[in-house]
Amino acid sequence: MVAAGACSDEEFAAAFADVMDFRRELMALLFADARMDVIRTTTAIPSGLEQLRAAFTHYLDYNLAHPALQEIAHHLQYDTQGYEMLVRMEIGTAMVSQKDLELAGANRVQARAKLLTSVAVAVVRAEYKAGRLLPDMRAVLDEYCGLSCNDQPVSPLGD
Repeated sequence: MVAAGACSDEEFAAAFADVMDFRRELMALLFADARMDVIRTTTAIPSGLEQLRAAFTHYLDYNLAHPALQEIAHHLQYDTQGYEMLVRMEIGTAMVSQKDLELAGANRVQARAKLLTSVAVAVVRAEYKAGRLLPDMRAVLDEYCGLSCNDQPVSPLGD
């Protein structure tokens, strides 16, 4: 911000303890924007697997369109407070996913929600590194969303 002329050294120092503090604040704002964008997009979709698929797809699209979010997350994964923020965000995503899985009749919803969240994070990171949409990676997430109910013959959890 200082280099871009958006503020002086003194103004930056008054607002943030250091560059990592600025990155944490920026990441929190960007993730909040992503979360609200997903909520706005999926609110009209009935709860369950359809809404879960749409939420994950939209989140992937959002991250691809906003690479700064992953750039900041990449830097913060090595910062104790930043890492804790990332973990809390993943836990929150898994908790929200559980509701849709329960409504779809899935069993072991906690394990499934954690796995879906982990796959989504892996896809986000892979697409960030590639700088483009990776349909094969997204297909894994979409396929697993479809295998999240009891009436499916085989699931990655072996039930």
